[in-house]
Amino acid sequence: MGLCPSVRFLRVWPDRIRPGCDHPAGRGVCVSRTFRGAKARRALAADDASFSDRSDTTRHSILSHGLAALAISVLGLGVAGSVSLTSAAQATQVDAKAALNSGSADTSRAEPAQQAVNLNRDLQAAAQANEREQASDAGQSNQSGTLDSFSGRDDRESRNSVRVELDRAIAAKELADRQSNLSKVDEKVVQTSRQAMQDERAEKLAETSKEIESEDARIKEEEKKKAEAEKKRQAEESASGTLSLPEDYEVEPVAVGDGGGVSPLAHYRLAARWGAVGSWSRYHTGTDLSAPIGTPIRAAADGVVVPANGGGWAGTHVIIKHADGSKTLYAHMASTAVSPGQQVKAGTMIGVVGMTGRTFGPHLHFEWYPAGASTSNPYETRDPAVWMLSHGVRL
Repeated sequence: MGLCPSVRFLRVWPDRIRPGCDHPAGRGVCVSRTFRGAKARRALAADDASFSDRSDTTRHSILSHGLAALAISVLGLGVAGSVSLTSAAQATQVDAKAALNSGSADTSRAEPAQQAVNLNRDLQAAAQANEREQASDAGQSNQSGTLDSFSGRDDRESRNSVRVELDRAIAAKELADRQSNLSKVDEKVVQTSRQAMQDERAEKLAETSKEIESEDARIKEEEKKKAEAEKKRQAEESASGTLSLPEDYEVEPVAVGDGGGVSPLAHYRLAARWGAVGSWSRYHTGTDLSAPIGTPIRAAADGVVVPANGGGWAGTHVIIKHADGSKTLYAHMASTAVSPGQQVKAGTMIGVVGMTGRTFGPHLHFEWYPAGASTSNPYETRDPAVWMLSHGVRL
């Protein structure tokens, strides 16, 4: 491709050769005309775009100037109306007295121009119509339930505040109800627990009472059996005695007193007298003569052996009824040698010293019951030393 002296050459394809180029460059193509055409077209397009932009700018400018002129005209009309109204108001303040006195026309009053009056009237009428229209729109909006933006916002805020208060009141009510329900549930739980504890305690008390009653019945039954066995034993002893003596056994003789009495024991130690106070009873109901187990016991005076009913405290014992109706009781024997109904003389051996019954050591508990006293009640006894002294024996 050759070069054109007027322009720069571009490489193009042979099928795009532009005819009419007289440049002698063989198969090269001159594109000067083509380049100039494209440049012209671009310039034309730019002019069109610039013209379009200028047209749009012109239209906006005209519209803006028109609106500004219209606003200025309205402002001028408003100023003129205000001036005319002010002039009219000032002109009305005339000296009425002077006008009446002269009887002529009031020349001090300013007369506004007719056009200003008409313009002022039109402006007032338009303002009143506008106010009536706004009032009507507001009334219709209120009647139909629609609100403008400001009133709607106020109403929404008011509704929101009311809703907040209602929510708070509802929450407080729910909280109070919940607390009340919880209190009722707690009270019910406490009552149920208390009732269960009471029922359990009652059951345990009932079981304990049954056990106590059963134990009492068992103890009473055992005591009854023991009492029956003791009574049987005493009956057997009273019938035949429990002391077995050899045939060659000799009792140490004792002297009988001037009154026919004999000391129950030949050798003894005085341990306690009648009426003494100790741990055994309210007071001592007899005279205690301490001696070793097996020491012979003698009848204190003549009499008849009667059934032994002194009680379990006396253990193995013998009771003798004497001629004056009184009785003597010999307690805590180890064994007896006589039986009920047997006649005895003063000094007759009736048994030996032991530790049966309620005793703290081997000794003879000797009691005397006046005539008519019951031998089953030891507190009806009297001092046996006095009775023995009346029978010539000093204990």
